[in-house]
Amino acid sequence: MKKDLATLRDLLASTVTGMGYAFVDWELHKQGRYSVLRIFIDKETGVTVEDCSKVSRQISALLDVEDPIQGQYTLEVSSPGRG
Repeated sequence: MKKDLATLRDLLASTVTGMGYAFVDWELHKQGRYSVLRIFIDKETGVTVEDCSKVSRQISALLDVEDPIQGQYTLEVSSPGRG
């Protein structure tokens, strides 16, 4: 299972960085048959809603092909915010 999670993290990170964003963090919470995948991105000029939407569409397409998460899941892309 840890190998699967490491592979998923690598896929997510390479996709996000390939799009020009910083891959800050990610979380995968499994709750029975359902899961929530949260991805946190950033960039020098700040992250907009459109940035999150763009990354979400790309990650969603990747997950459709790779199918690394069993069952249904919700994908959330956001910025960690500025401190």
